[in-house]
Amino acid sequence: MMSKKTNVNSSSLPTRQYLDQTVVPILMSGLTYISKERPPEPIVALAVYLLKNRSTFETGTENASPNIDSEFESNFDSNIEKE
Repeated sequence: MMSKKTNVNSSSLPTRQYLDQTVVPILMSGLTYISKERPPEPIVALAVYLLKNRSTFETGTENASPNIDSEFESNFDSNIEKE
C-alpha cells in the first residue's frame, strides 16, 4: 500500500490538486478494499475503512481536531452496533 504523507498548504492549492494530495489516495485504497470484499453495507464499510486507515494517509494536521474525530468515531461505532 502506498502511503501519502506530505505537508500541504491547502489554501494555496487548486481544488483538484488539493483533493489529489489529500483525499484521492485513501479514497482509492478504500474503494479497492470495497470492490474486493463486497461488504453488505459498502458505505458503512468505506466509512470505517477511512477512519481506521487515515493515519497512513494523513497530510499536514495543523488544522486537525482530534477531539472531534474521536467523538465522531465513538458515536459512529455505537450507532453501527445499534443497527
